[in-house]
This record gives sequence, structure tokens and C-alpha cells, in this order.
Amino acid sequence: MFYSLYFLTCLTANPAHCVARIHTFSEDVWTPQQCLTVAQPRMAQWQQTHDRWRVEKFRCGKRPSDEGARI
Repeated sequence: MFYSLYFLTCLTANPAHCVARIHTFSEDVWTPQQCLTVAQPRMAQWQQTHDRWRVEKFRCGKRPSDEGARI
């Protein structure tokens, strides 16, 4: 199973308004190490195009069996 990037973003103007996001990589990412290697550049790229949002935290992982699982 492939790894994905899970990250929590919050509005800069309203830090209480946060959204959990999932990024599925276009390349094959099979291990946590591979995920971390490509995750930071992807988050930086996302941040540049979404300047009203701030990345609060992130993790690499497989899709949780419980869709309500926390980041």
C-alpha cells in the first residue's frame, strides 16, 4: 500500500479554522522514508500557492482504516 501525506492547515487570519488535507503522490511512495523525502517540497509548493493558510502539522502514512482518525 502506498503512503500519503496528511497535513493540517489553518487560516492565518483565523487560526481556529483548520482543515485536514491529504496529498497522494503521483510517484510510488512505499516507505515512510520515501514519503518524508518528497513531503517537505510538496508542502512548500502547496504553501506558496495558498498564502492565506499555514501548515500546522503533518505526517506520512497509509490511509487509516478509520476515516475519522486524527492527524
